[in-house]
Amino acid sequence: MLPMEVDDGAIADPAALARALRPRLAAHPVPQSDPRTRGLLLEVGGGAEGHAWLQAELPTLAELFARFSGDADALYVLAVNETPPTATDTFLLRPHVDRRWLGDSFGSAPPRRTTVVFLDFAADARGGELVVFPLDAFDATGPVSRDGARQTVERHQGVLVTPRPGRACRLSGEQPHAVLGYTAAPGSPWRLAIVLAEFARDPDEPRPRGLLT
Repeated sequence: MLPMEVDDGAIADPAALARALRPRLAAHPVPQSDPRTRGLLLEVGGGAEGHAWLQAELPTLAELFARFSGDADALYVLAVNETPPTATDTFLLRPHVDRRWLGDSFGSAPPRRTTVVFLDFAADARGGELVVFPLDAFDATGPVSRDGARQTVERHQGVLVTPRPGRACRLSGEQPHAVLGYTAAPGSPWRLAIVLAEFARDPDEPRPRGLLT
């Protein structure tokens, strides 16, 4: 089994958190494969000042951040991602390792840990899984095709995590992972998830109070 943890009771009322967050979402600030993707992006320090900033600026996320952040000296990148339906045998997000978004490009260092928390996914929707791969799954391969995703998952021994609202999945920051496309009935709410990545902070970098993009 891959080194990851799944907690089905991570959020007591994911629907309430989804309702509180959706009015704050806009076109996603990080370039996405599907331009319809909506979201927001935060950078928050793990110390008391960062917690206080988040409580003041976006209190709906303060409890979740307090639960899943643990290192006062870390920098946390928190993304809210609302992704549209596509097709179940495609990668909505191709296999990747998270990196910090610097405004015009991605940083080079992976996070220490990545936590994905699912908030909303229609009961009749199909697909949309998070896929977690072995560390060396793509060491000897070229670019991964967006199509034929489920065969790629099987070939590289990926583990599927169903996007059940209230569920959290925590994995090593170096772990390749991906998101599969999904289908849902017209008018259904889109797949909504939060990604929290914990990065080691450069000692020369000012301690962030918070940045809302």
